[in-house]
Amino acid sequence: MSGSIEQFLQELERGLDRTLVSVNKELTLRERIKRSWSMRQCARFLNISHQHLTKFAKDSDDFPAGRHVGRERVFTLGELMHIRALMAASAKRPDHFLAWRKADDPLPVISFASQKGGTAKSLSAAHFAQYLSLHYGMRVGVMDADPQSTITLYFVGGHEMPALPADDTPTMVDFAGLFQTDESVPYTEYDAKALDGFFKKTSWPGIRLVPAHGETSEGEIQIARLLRNETPGKRFYRFLRDSIERWKDGNVPTTRPYELVRDGKVDKEKLDAALHETLDCIIIDYQPALTLFQLNNVMASTSLIIPQTMKGFDIATLSTFVTGLLTMLRHIFATDRIDMGGAAHMLLPTIVQRTNEQDLTQVGNLLENCPDEVLPVFYLRSDSIANASDVYQSVYEYEPDTPGKKKGINRFIENADAVNDAIVERLWPGRERGYAKAWVEDFYSFEEEDA
Repeated sequence: MSGSIEQFLQELERGLDRTLVSVNKELTLRERIKRSWSMRQCARFLNISHQHLTKFAKDSDDFPAGRHVGRERVFTLGELMHIRALMAASAKRPDHFLAWRKADDPLPVISFASQKGGTAKSLSAAHFAQYLSLHYGMRVGVMDADPQSTITLYFVGGHEMPALPADDTPTMVDFAGLFQTDESVPYTEYDAKALDGFFKKTSWPGIRLVPAHGETSEGEIQIARLLRNETPGKRFYRFLRDSIERWKDGNVPTTRPYELVRDGKVDKEKLDAALHETLDCIIIDYQPALTLFQLNNVMASTSLIIPQTMKGFDIATLSTFVTGLLTMLRHIFATDRIDMGGAAHMLLPTIVQRTNEQDLTQVGNLLENCPDEVLPVFYLRSDSIANASDVYQSVYEYEPDTPGKKKGINRFIENADAVNDAIVERLWPGRERGYAKAWVEDFYSFEEEDA
């Protein structure tokens, strides 16, 4: 359901107030494993049948060779993108295989925000970015607004970032132009080309990252400096929004999928250039706090997703966050009624224990009190994800070393697919794959039987 962020927060605040009544009643950096996928798994990512993909592979002179593991033929991330380009070039609907933004399409800016740490915020954001790449071939920009650099750790280790970012690596504070590069001006308005250079390539084709490190906390200091000096010409909450707009205007999508193939073969240089010429959406991972710098992120967002655990104290913290953010927005809108956040927004329950009655009661209360604001699909608590998180890998790239771990990871992948499919359904209606619907039918029928 679409609407303004203000409306979303207002309805969520009301739902939380009603829900709280019932509450009161009762690193180690390691080398990243480059996972590969079987022909059957690739067919699932492409949303076609295994038979269709097998026939296409036989008929194509440029289908990747992959490699054989036992009886299976498996493919890397790069080879999967190669297959997408081949299929998109001859498809009636190329966006089925490469869901790329067109020049006149809006740029979705999807933010994952929470005031509390430990809500699986960064994990949810990382999984969503990788899901869009795996299932839709989207070009995704990930922006890390958290000085703890958690989502940065999920993508570091390839191409332009073989190791953790150094202190002089540009962050979102640079992207927003909050630092002075010329003493004669209070902030820096980088052009579109310079802004694009702040996005670093990752090992995921088409996914680029503006990383974070300790310097990211300087955003608050720089905004305080500008407010103290009463800097004219720009409101303190517009820096990131304006920078993203400049980047968008100067990095429009130009390459069409049919241009990627010549004489039946993928032009690898053209594909690589197309994967980095623009972005189809931007995902921002917030710092777990409500600050003026984080407010810049809200003002730049078209969609707000709040991952939240379901314990009573966590709901109370969420209520404080929602009320505080709503108060700030209303203060801004009193003098500057800017158009923002017109897409879908949602509360995403996380780390829900199936056997914990309180968790399920909280989810039920929220779905009853603010059904349009809360996703009915959510992340269940899983011990399996801890193995991947220990090395800062998502379940989409983690390769378990024992059959027992593999079963647990596969169950979590099904859960992650359902959550991400539910988000896609709200952000891009019609592009969902049915994973969310199947999960809802299975989960809630299980709950009824258990009752």
